[in-house]
Amino acid sequence: MSIPSEALGALFEMSRDPVIGIDRTDTVVFANPPAAAFLKVGPGASARDVVPEHILAERADRFLATARIGGCRSSVSVVRMEGIAACTFSLPREPAAVDPGAGALRELSSSLMSARLAIDALVGHTNAESDPVLRETSAILYKEYYRLLRTCRHMTLAAGVAADDLPYKPRVTDLREMCRQLCDTVGRLTDSRGVSVVFQTDPGLHLTMADQDLLEIMLLNLMTNSLFHCRAGDTIRVELTRRDDRFILAVEDPGSGMSPEQLSRVFSRSPGSDGVDPGAGAGLGLYIARGIAERHGGSVILESRPGRGTAVRISIPYRQSEDMTAHSPAPLYRSDGMNSVLMELSTLLDKSYYNRKMFD
Repeated sequence: MSIPSEALGALFEMSRDPVIGIDRTDTVVFANPPAAAFLKVGPGASARDVVPEHILAERADRFLATARIGGCRSSVSVVRMEGIAACTFSLPREPAAVDPGAGALRELSSSLMSARLAIDALVGHTNAESDPVLRETSAILYKEYYRLLRTCRHMTLAAGVAADDLPYKPRVTDLREMCRQLCDTVGRLTDSRGVSVVFQTDPGLHLTMADQDLLEIMLLNLMTNSLFHCRAGDTIRVELTRRDDRFILAVEDPGSGMSPEQLSRVFSRSPGSDGVDPGAGAGLGLYIARGIAERHGGSVILESRPGRGTAVRISIPYRQSEDMTAHSPAPLYRSDGMNSVLMELSTLLDKSYYNRKMFD
């Protein structure tokens, strides 16, 4: 039994968020009052005039996507019913309380560095490696230091995303090698959890101009979220493909998934909005991932249901520099490369990974 578009439109007439219905020909068949006011569309209009192509091209029955609508950062939730795609546009409502201010973050960062120097001095002047109590104590201190440093970095990045001023330093980046090495490293470090990390890609070059540091943080955040929701025996799949002038980076897991309530807040700056226990970190991982994707001119599509896992697809446009072929990509493991991985995984890894030798 099919549901008339008029009946579907009536369901959303009282919604405060803009909602439009799109049929299989990408024609708008209904638009509630907020949609008519915000999108300036009505029945009979072409959806391509107001809805980005990456949303129209997605075939999933239920998903959440990021987009720029009318110059505004928006999340679009899509549910397909009887051949009609109901698209709900959620404009950002950012709580100011999450941003403590740049001065406070600088002071916290300085305090953390002083704490790190104190830990180094303590370990350096004691026989920590031969004393099991000192060894365990120093491991706890190092792990907590990196966990707090991760929180500080995430809050700084979140503030940049909110201000639309995320630092961006593009260079020639080999996406395939970046993903492969990060997946291999994360897989080795988290092997004790019984969760496998598998990376797949298509043949060909995967070079583009991008901020490799930001993309590494984004991928590590996505894998960390997956690890939180997976059980022993599960497999996290990371896939990189090239589609015309875009790269698609997908992270998929068969874990616990997210509830509709969690999905409604997943791209907000509210602590814990990404379905991760706020006590494990700042809870800003997916908000930051969205900001990093958008800083590269990309977008995010997210599918998740309770008990059926989560799939996140990041779309990043291919960008070429005039001298791109004349330069090799920057080395993947810089002097701080492993430190960055250990920092992002600090909410998951056992304290035994955190000792002075790992950081020297």
